[in-house]
Amino acid sequence: MKKFTKIITVAMMAVLGVAACFAFGACGGNGEAKIKGVYLSPAEMSYVNMRPQYNYYLTTFTQQELTLYEDGTYCLLVSSSTFSALELSESTQDAKGNERDNSVTKYYGTYTSAVNELDEDLIDIELAKPTRIVKNIDSKYFVDTANWNETMGKNTRVPSSYDPSTGSPVIDDSTPNQTADGYLKLNAFKSVSAQADTKQAMLTWVKLEVEKA
Repeated sequence: MKKFTKIITVAMMAVLGVAACFAFGACGGNGEAKIKGVYLSPAEMSYVNMRPQYNYYLTTFTQQELTLYEDGTYCLLVSSSTFSALELSESTQDAKGNERDNSVTKYYGTYTSAVNELDEDLIDIELAKPTRIVKNIDSKYFVDTANWNETMGKNTRVPSSYDPSTGSPVIDDSTPNQTADGYLKLNAFKSVSAQADTKQAMLTWVKLEVEKA
């Protein structure tokens, strides 16, 4: 866990700006298809109070960016940063907190779209279940289901339990390495509807749900 004291604007930029860094290039499915549109969602903030069991609080900022390609493929990028024990000053621009978890996830798949019947500036989009996931977890390791290896399998083993005092996953030594198909099964969301505003390059928040095992 890394402690920091930063201006809150900087902390927010780390979350809200990360998607833009990947807009052109990082999400390119095959490196040849032309981009049809790039749409950014508003940021969502969630808050979890761990008391009375644990004396800490978690605040998470999450944002989505959807890139559509002319060949009918998409890349949905989801960036997320979590902080605990945030303290915001009323008289200065300072903020204090504990940086906890950060991740950037890119989902790849196919889509269909159509102009909205009531507003020609809107497009209604159907995102098929992703067939590839690329994710960086807290700058510790990354996974790519299209280029899986033994290290990725070891890093993504399914926990046998969780430490009751810290919430950290506990992995038994006998737990087998994860496979790319297994990782997709646990993390690929179900097909979902989305809507984008072509004039404002804005994406409505897409609620992602994974199939229950």
